[in-house]
Amino acid sequence: MKARLLFLFLCLTWNGWADTFVPYNPDSLKKGDWITLETVHYYPYIAPGIKKEIPWRAENIRRITILATVAEKTDKSISIDYTLDNLYDCHNAKEKPGFYYFDSRYQQDFAFENNTSDKQILRVTYDRKSRKPLVFDKENSSYSYSKTYVPFGVRSERLSDYMAITIRDSVNLEQLLTPITYDILTKWKTDGTILFAPDTRVVDASFALPPNTEFTCSNYGLDTSKDSTIHKKIFIAYPTEYKVGERIKLLLTPGDSIIQDKEAFTNAHTYRYEGRGSEQNNLQYNTQRFSYYNSEYGNISPDELKKSFQHRDSLFQTTLEKDFKKMDPYWKRVFELSEQYFKGGFILRCYMFKSNKEAWYDSSLLDWQAPPFASVNPLIDNAYHLKNPYSAHYGFFLHMYATYKKQELKSDNLCLNKQKITPQEDYLLNKQIFSGYPKYFVNGANLTSLMYSKTLHEIEDDYNDFIASCPDTSLTNEVKRAYNKLLPFEYGKNIKETGLIVTDSLHLVKGSDRKYILLYVSTPDGLGGMSLQTALDLEKQLKTEGLASIVQFELYAHFKAHNAKVVKPFKAIPEKVEKDLIYNKGISLLTVLMREDGTIIHRDFGYLNTEPILELIKKDLNREDKSFNDFMKGFKEGILGALLIAAIIGIIYYFRNKNKQKQERNRRHIRELELRAIRSQMNPHFIFNALSSIQNLINRSANQEANKYLIDFSRLLRKVLATSEKKLVPLSDEIEQLELYLKLEQLRYPFSYSLTVDQNIEPDAIEIPGMLIQPFVENAVKHGIAPRGTGEIIIRLSLQDQLLIIDITDDGPGLKTEANGGFGIRAVTNEFEILKTLYNTEIGITIENRQEKESVSGCHVQLSIPL
Repeated sequence: MKARLLFLFLCLTWNGWADTFVPYNPDSLKKGDWITLETVHYYPYIAPGIKKEIPWRAENIRRITILATVAEKTDKSISIDYTLDNLYDCHNAKEKPGFYYFDSRYQQDFAFENNTSDKQILRVTYDRKSRKPLVFDKENSSYSYSKTYVPFGVRSERLSDYMAITIRDSVNLEQLLTPITYDILTKWKTDGTILFAPDTRVVDASFALPPNTEFTCSNYGLDTSKDSTIHKKIFIAYPTEYKVGERIKLLLTPGDSIIQDKEAFTNAHTYRYEGRGSEQNNLQYNTQRFSYYNSEYGNISPDELKKSFQHRDSLFQTTLEKDFKKMDPYWKRVFELSEQYFKGGFILRCYMFKSNKEAWYDSSLLDWQAPPFASVNPLIDNAYHLKNPYSAHYGFFLHMYATYKKQELKSDNLCLNKQKITPQEDYLLNKQIFSGYPKYFVNGANLTSLMYSKTLHEIEDDYNDFIASCPDTSLTNEVKRAYNKLLPFEYGKNIKETGLIVTDSLHLVKGSDRKYILLYVSTPDGLGGMSLQTALDLEKQLKTEGLASIVQFELYAHFKAHNAKVVKPFKAIPEKVEKDLIYNKGISLLTVLMREDGTIIHRDFGYLNTEPILELIKKDLNREDKSFNDFMKGFKEGILGALLIAAIIGIIYYFRNKNKQKQERNRRHIRELELRAIRSQMNPHFIFNALSSIQNLINRSANQEANKYLIDFSRLLRKVLATSEKKLVPLSDEIEQLELYLKLEQLRYPFSYSLTVDQNIEPDAIEIPGMLIQPFVENAVKHGIAPRGTGEIIIRLSLQDQLLIIDITDDGPGLKTEANGGFGIRAVTNEFEILKTLYNTEIGITIENRQEKESVSGCHVQLSIPL
């Protein structure tokens, strides 16, 4: 009853302050104002396990986002430019289990054609008095695109290795925009609402839009005594996670009216909500009931895990049916998918980190064709993932999947078969394993993690690459926030720049003497025994090394009662300091070594690690610190000063040149790692195709041919492995591998081939990058020979003006689209770009239909390699 009265009171209150909202109207528009519109087309709904009534779904829908920007405004008219902002298209494939998918934001990650959004489609000039259009200036009204086939579920292959099956589609943007352009000003209501047809809506604007969602909840800040209740009316276009204050995230759907039960939190620290939209919020803050069974999932056998999952499923379904049966279908879908991702991630973690892997594999839990793996699709499900740690398992699954695939790559590839993958290799491999949103999501999290374990300077190249390549601003903004948050902690910065409250307790002194402050702050309850012992050992080491008098060791933590005497030199962490670190900085552990004036020498965001600290202090003690005045005095003494200046200039030049060489070595090393990551994917891809050929022969009972194939395949495999770690291989080895490959393929298809090497070429004396030609020959077999089962492939190697020219022709049907072929060709094309920067060598490539220049069908590929 109290809650209902409170809700009535708040509604009356909102009606009062809602009048303070000043609606925008067409006369308020000024040059540069913009409105983002979205038009939606729903396909027939046949997605498994998803109900048709979910209006915000990511499947079987086409969403076109249009940006309307005010270009000009006069006393009598106003001109608006309409540009295509984004096109998303995902619908079921009727003939096979999967989706046809397109998202213009991620064109570079798929075999999509290069379509350019952000181009003006239409400019419309309106009469300001009647608000009707006067002049239409058309630019580009047609948008064509190719959708890629994405199978249901998660496969044991890479998430980026989607089948090269596409279908063409197009949309007439002029026809789509015509009714929108007529309505945008004439149907603009006095309350600021713009009415369109049911399939079109406003999703954002450069000005405030009429609120459609409201809530009231408590904002528990650093100082709980100053707790305040927030009342808000906001506009949202989609279901979203909305951050309120410092600690609360609400799950909101347009039209929700949510009230937090403040009494429940005050008395029992329980988050509970009432009103429309309360169900999803009550569930997200109560998923601990079935989301985390860490003790149950500790040292567990496969059979025990199956039983635990059954119990978990039962509890989850009971919870939904009993307490949350009125939940919005969209949010129900969100939580159901989150459960599948939790189980999939946990199965992978158990399989990878338990000693008895055979038992886990035999248990059928790691079955890619069964739930939970067959129930999810990470490329598309990003629309449903949550960030709340209690219910967000999408990211957990992607992290486990990436770890699983990297373990596979390490065991399967000589290039990566070593003890540990470096952070840079990890970043590059994620780019090879994933595509689309999952790639950027994982690498964004990967970069954020690296920022805490490495200096920002060490990861600067990867950071810049991510910010430049990621098309999702929500992800880049998160990475930028982490970067900017940690920037004040970098070497050479002053501790005062961090804004930490604990800085006020330090005795910072300006001066040039060699004295230091070592700050360690631990926010977890009760400083662990190992950390405490490390701190005590560090104190002893400082005394032993004679550094105790110049190093002020400041330790703030929670201490257990029985440690009162031992920890006497240290300080109990004030509550204000703890909350400042956790809520303002997002840091739980912090080590900073600084000079006495606050200049940071070293920082660490993990448990206290004494290993680098003593060395850093000694190194900084021995730094040279010459004053400018002394230098000028020496300079005035005549020739000695001149010689000294010349020597210094020489030294500066030497070290600057040396630093440039080091930077160049680092750049080349990173590019080599990229090259290695690409080649580590090409070898398994090639081997997989060869094994598929063997399987085909066995299925046809061609045992003799299969046996011969295996013998030739083993010879070919030895050649591939022998050259897999070499940057360059003799041309003669590449030719031998090509002939072996073609002979193997002739067992499958009765085609003919010829391989001609001009007399002026010495194959043993020429070196080229390995596996460079093979993918194009494989493509000729796949697309030129396989569809008909026969045909001819001609390969010719010649020399022209210090260029090795490689011509590959087939007499197949030719290219149907301008797409760049399968994985092998895409990988080689990426390799060309890396080789260009690595060796300053540009490998030329042309791919064209023979019909364009000859009177026969087929495809012609020409590679030109500078020698």
